[in-house]
Amino acid sequence: MSPPYSGVLLVGGASERFGSPKALAPFRGETLAERGWRVLHEVCDEMLAVGKKADGLELPFPLVDDGSAERAPVYGLIAGLRAAANDVCVVLPVDTPLVTADALRALADAVAVPQRGPLPGAYSKEMLAELEARVARGELSLKGVNPNVVAVDEKLLLNVNTRMDRLQAAIADWARSRDDVRAVLVVGSQVRTDVPADRWSDLDVGLFLDDPSRLAEDATWVEEFGTPVLTFLEPTAFGDHVERRVLYESGEDVDFPLLEASAWREFASSSEARLVVARGYRLLHDELGMEDALRETPPPPPDGLPDAQALRQLSSDFWYHALWAAKKLRRGEVFIATAGVNGYLKWRLVTLLEWHARSVDPEADVWHEGRFLERWADAGALAALESAYAHYDLRDVARALWATIDLWQGLEEETARRLGLELALDHADLRRRVHEVVPDPRHASTLWP
Repeated sequence: MSPPYSGVLLVGGASERFGSPKALAPFRGETLAERGWRVLHEVCDEMLAVGKKADGLELPFPLVDDGSAERAPVYGLIAGLRAAANDVCVVLPVDTPLVTADALRALADAVAVPQRGPLPGAYSKEMLAELEARVARGELSLKGVNPNVVAVDEKLLLNVNTRMDRLQAAIADWARSRDDVRAVLVVGSQVRTDVPADRWSDLDVGLFLDDPSRLAEDATWVEEFGTPVLTFLEPTAFGDHVERRVLYESGEDVDFPLLEASAWREFASSSEARLVVARGYRLLHDELGMEDALRETPPPPPDGLPDAQALRQLSSDFWYHALWAAKKLRRGEVFIATAGVNGYLKWRLVTLLEWHARSVDPEADVWHEGRFLERWADAGALAALESAYAHYDLRDVARALWATIDLWQGLEEETARRLGLELALDHADLRRRVHEVVPDPRHASTLWP
């Protein structure tokens, strides 16, 4: 039988990145403080919450002041050990909501910290002297105070430093409470190893489900993580699936691709998924064994440089639609012409910019679908691109069309030269054909002849 333990809930963090006191943040029907208190209470006979009374937190239980003007977990740990009636204290930061009672009990029985230590963890009163000596020397780190380590599932140690972290933790907690959610995979900016998330980033969470149609048809489940302002469905980039997009009242926006659990291997091996996963991922929940498969799946090889046929195909596509946009404009369909110039032609241009960047540096990281274009595309091309977009105005669409043609031709010729490819299309003839429909207004006082 285990000895009695004292539970110490640390609620005195600064919460600077979170933006408001974490202890009072809602989490699936309770606050983070209430959740931590409840989970600790499943393990411990005595309960203590330690923080700063000056913060004025409205907690449903009494607070022990840590006695320091500084903010560091060591002060809360010292105050908890001093006040505890039992020899061993199980110490839980309020911002670690996924830790289970079983995990805390394992730490308590071994008087240990997790492999990622030092919190959450179990500390005995005999460690108090070392902690006090460290603080006297100005050392505030808890690392090494307790050398005993017990392995804890990394997914349970998710730390909530931001509102997006809280959202991920809530999704993970929800997933493990349901039988139909088999895995939860986070990709994108929140887990990228390069170009990490900023305040404008969204959250991309793939849900692998026994029946994706259930969550597609009934959107009430998104309320588990906050109050939705907007939610709707749209196609995903991964096969014949949909994703539910959600904007929450607190400002977070989330994309939830709804994927077949039975087809997860096909997903993991697809070039689209490999490209995204290679930049970073996190499994919040995994009943499918995805962790090993994703770790062992190599990233897709970078797209090869184009040959003459590929360059001709792309170039033909561009020039065909440049003439198409000119015809729409001459007919007076300004809206359609604007969409063609600002949309379709620019997406062809993105592909050419990728090829151009790789013609300069074969190892250039050009991302996908124009992501971070400003980081990898040619600086001169980017400057020209600024004036290649049209206002919804007949004359300005004509101007932007010709600015886009000039940019395209320059890039195509330089890319072909760098790659040693022969240009198969007659630019002069193609320009003449466009000019016969819509002359270049930059060199004429009137648009139509």
